[in-house]
Amino acid sequence: MKGDFTRDTFVATKHYTGVLLQQGRVQLDADLNEQSSIARYRMRQLAADVIGRHGGPAGALGFGLTDDESVIDTLADRYGRPLEAARADALRERLRNSDFLIGTGRYYVDGLMCENDEALSYGQQAGYPFDADTDLFSLRRVSKFLVYLDVWEQHVTMLDDDGIREVALDGPDTATRSQLVWQVKVLRPRDGQKQVDDSDLDAFAARAWSGLRARAKVPPDTTEDCTTDPEAAYRGAENQLYRVEIHRGGPGRADDPAAADGATFVWSRENGSVTFDVVTLEESPADKTISVALASLGRDDSLGLAVGDWVEIVDEPTVLRQLGGELRRVNAILPDELTVVLDGVLDVDLDLSGPVILRRWDHGGDVAADNALPVIESDLTAPRWLRLEDGVEVLFEAESIPGLANEYRVGDYWLIPARVATGDVEWPQEEPAGAQPVPAALPPRGVQHVYAPLAQASMTAAGALTIGTDFRKAFAGIAV
Repeated sequence: MKGDFTRDTFVATKHYTGVLLQQGRVQLDADLNEQSSIARYRMRQLAADVIGRHGGPAGALGFGLTDDESVIDTLADRYGRPLEAARADALRERLRNSDFLIGTGRYYVDGLMCENDEALSYGQQAGYPFDADTDLFSLRRVSKFLVYLDVWEQHVTMLDDDGIREVALDGPDTATRSQLVWQVKVLRPRDGQKQVDDSDLDAFAARAWSGLRARAKVPPDTTEDCTTDPEAAYRGAENQLYRVEIHRGGPGRADDPAAADGATFVWSRENGSVTFDVVTLEESPADKTISVALASLGRDDSLGLAVGDWVEIVDEPTVLRQLGGELRRVNAILPDELTVVLDGVLDVDLDLSGPVILRRWDHGGDVAADNALPVIESDLTAPRWLRLEDGVEVLFEAESIPGLANEYRVGDYWLIPARVATGDVEWPQEEPAGAQPVPAALPPRGVQHVYAPLAQASMTAAGALTIGTDFRKAFAGIAV
């Protein structure tokens, strides 16, 4: 959640059941947010325990897949009215071109309730095509592929949905939102497979998570080389919530920071919350620059932009495809015109019909080909701490699960609260046998994806689609 938060205090293993406010005390966003997290966690776990890993109510079982045109005559819009003729004709045309329908209703995945309010086709989903291997044309000649549901939560601010903002306040925003997102996707056979079914989804979802250690204070008796000051501590003038986020997925590196492949990361001292609403964007290929007009240049210097900053350009399809946006450096700022000039040109076409956001990141130094920092892995036997700023350092743990190489995924993130009062970061410690405490290696805080199989399907070379085995599970309501 890239919001302007003090910290995220929810820890499931503490088994807290509620947050109790006390009179005459300062109120913090973290307390209210923890109460919300406790309630959501308990509701989700209850649903998962009762329903199982996935399932839907028998009377409103959602996400049924069909290639039958006759079903279109029975469909209604989200208000229960018959579909308009133009929309019904558009759906029929899509089915005649190898597409398939996703039915309305509800379906629970790992306790998360997914709702489809209005029937649409696979190819009509926002963000489609999700990748080059699973668009409808690429599925021709693919026998027995799996159609599944990918579910996660994303953070929504007023830049994503202006309806969140109270216009009576004349500009300032208040709270943000957490939104559940689902996408119907396709898993096709790979590595000599002839078919894919529901049993293959677990293997697809499994991965070796990557662990991160963070610190600011270094113990005086450290055995590391003298390049690290033994009196090191957090030296920032303000409390910060640092965010370390994977920008490009893939394996980490033990060396060779200049390697063309491998995972990269970015970081922000403001939890990635310094964002700007893009009004217009114009490229100049001759000058190799991008002029970006913004709605605002920020509230103050610490929440604004400066020449040399790295910024990420993000549109809605980029978010829905779970990709990192393009990183470009600020070349110039034209305050009177509310415009920034960025180096280079864009490698992809942006969807300017929806919200486009410019996000500031605070990393610097030698960057990889995608303008982010390379993920250099090490362990405590030969640690390689990567410096962020003001004494804050991180270490990407090699083989967080012994024997398995880490797999970094775009959007994986860790939060590191840094506090002036202690001169340190808030990070749990672990105590190896016979050694002094060291920062623990923690898995990513998110983004957490869960999956459910929907159906098996196949397509001929001519584009004839067949929906096969239905893998959905239905449950009956509790009679009163």
